[in-house]
Amino acid sequence: MARRTPAGAELTRPAPAHWPGLNERVWVEVQMPDAFGGEVVRIPTRIEDAHEGSLVVAAPSFRGDLHVVAPGLAVAVCWAGRRGQSRQEFLLAEVVRRRVPAWDLAPCSDVVVEQRRRYARVPASGGVHLTCVHGDPLAAETDPDDPLEEPAVQARLLDLSEGGSALSVPVGTWVRLGRLVRLSFDLEGFGVDQEGQVVRTLDSLETDRLEVVVAFAEPVAAADRLRRYVMQTQIRQRRGGDR
Repeated sequence: MARRTPAGAELTRPAPAHWPGLNERVWVEVQMPDAFGGEVVRIPTRIEDAHEGSLVVAAPSFRGDLHVVAPGLAVAVCWAGRRGQSRQEFLLAEVVRRRVPAWDLAPCSDVVVEQRRRYARVPASGGVHLTCVHGDPLAAETDPDDPLEEPAVQARLLDLSEGGSALSVPVGTWVRLGRLVRLSFDLEGFGVDQEGQVVRTLDSLETDRLEVVVAFAEPVAAADRLRRYVMQTQIRQRRGGDR
């Protein structure tokens, strides 16, 4: 049966095969503006319709949605697949007002399959030297004339995966949600130097410290060594009865 675009034009071509199907559960991610905390909100929803060039999801509800939801809003859609979590970037084309309000989303990137092994996290320890990254848009809020003058931060490793790391940092530094950082640390005699972005912050049991999660930017130069470290640590844990 022919479907219509939001503008009313006939569209008979099917949805791409890699997209989730009708009524499947998905998650949408929206970057909130600084006025609403600046965090990335992740909200569950479901597929209402899909055809080539348009993915329609039930409109999710979240704090601040009335202020940020408008055509042109950047949205990421994530869903579970057989090869791992799939993710694709979209722009909100239209808010469809009907019995179930929906978002009509237009794709603006290819589908990326995030392999589960990239997120296997194992304990790690050691010092990490954190420096700011040239071109970080959030750095200008600190020192618009010379953001690279921000002092290096000495952090501690908490865990590692092929795709990122959890760190403990002192309270009150420039390391916060959304910041771009460069990590330099030693991993079993091998130097790792990797850029990433702070995607999560958590309170620490130590009142003078903060826990942050850094997602590594692609390409990950030390991916093979990180993968080997994760696998070897998992093997040691299983041998020791810690699963």
